[in-house]
Amino acid sequence: MDGTTTGLPLRKNRDFRLLWFGGLLANLGSRMWTLALPLLVLRETGSPAEAGLVGSVAGITLVAAVIPAGAVADAVERRRLMLGCELAGVAVSVTLAMSVLAGNPMLWLMLSAVAVVSVQGLVYLPAANALLRAVVPAGQVGPALSRLQAREAGAAVAGPLLGGLLFGVSPAVPFAAMAGGLLVSFWCLLAIRARSAPGRTERPLTPRHMVAGLRFVWRQRYVRTVLVVFGGGLNAAFGGVMLVALTTGARTDPSGRSSGGIVALAAVGSLVGALLAPRLRAFEHTRSAVTLCCWTAGVIVPLLAAVTAPLLIGALLAVVLCVTAVGNVAFSTELLQLTPEELTGRVSSATNLISMASQPIGPLAGGLVTDRFGQAIAFLVFGAVIIIGAVVLTASLRHQT
Repeated sequence: MDGTTTGLPLRKNRDFRLLWFGGLLANLGSRMWTLALPLLVLRETGSPAEAGLVGSVAGITLVAAVIPAGAVADAVERRRLMLGCELAGVAVSVTLAMSVLAGNPMLWLMLSAVAVVSVQGLVYLPAANALLRAVVPAGQVGPALSRLQAREAGAAVAGPLLGGLLFGVSPAVPFAAMAGGLLVSFWCLLAIRARSAPGRTERPLTPRHMVAGLRFVWRQRYVRTVLVVFGGGLNAAFGGVMLVALTTGARTDPSGRSSGGIVALAAVGSLVGALLAPRLRAFEHTRSAVTLCCWTAGVIVPLLAAVTAPLLIGALLAVVLCVTAVGNVAFSTELLQLTPEELTGRVSSATNLISMASQPIGPLAGGLVTDRFGQAIAFLVFGAVIIIGAVVLTASLRHQT
């Protein structure tokens, strides 16, 4: 670990500022990409089903590559690995931009780009988490993570808006902008002095090495409980809630403005929560924070059954995501401090797998319940599921104290 940053406040920590700003540009590019690529597929093919393949390929890549990605992040010097990821992203973005300009963006090329960029992101995230430990001292991990989550929430608000505007100028522009942002992010990383060397392992990238993060997580009863209930369960349920909310907005206002307002308000709530977390010192009260997240969602989601105004729905979801962001920062901080440094990448990937593996279930269930019974019943069903999760989490954590 680079000791030169020890004791410096984050605003004066040169390496952290570079890591934060470079990651902001990478996040903005990723958010623009997430919107622009399905739009490009739809523009070229005219098929919503083929546009949906973008999400399917990304999901399949997540399940197949997330664990090996964490193992790679623990086997290579992390800053160097992140630099390689950014160059790969630049190459893919430039290739797509050129294919659009040439008038021949083939479906197989676009889907291949999804797979490459998905793998790049899966490797980049655990490597960035490991590098953070080298950039900031242990006592500043909590505030640093809250600023990183605020950065991601800000990108979630601005990225799709910017991507949509640039796509309207020309379908090639969002991909060119992503490449430019990644190049600047590359130079930011290149200027970071800190290094995060991997732990020495006799046989890296073997099956036993790759699943070490999963084994570590599963042996920690507290970590396992929070990841399964708060991470996986709430993630899936809230994915369904968001789909029902967007359906409500679309039926009230077919123009799409109301649905966009719901998403924007929810993202603002997440941003506010990430900024509040260090002020509330949530990482000192992790169990209370994650329990409060579940109960807040359990109270608010059933109330949505009686609400039809899209902006009010967005405001209520913003409250849920604000509290959830505080809990995420608190738990992420505690988990990072619990994790041995040589396992940082693999534990990060394991938590992503557990938290995100159930994510596709929520929107699918939300669509089916809404089609069959309507939005109000769907909100009540998801509210009941979240309340059950809150009861399970509260009881489990109480028995573990």
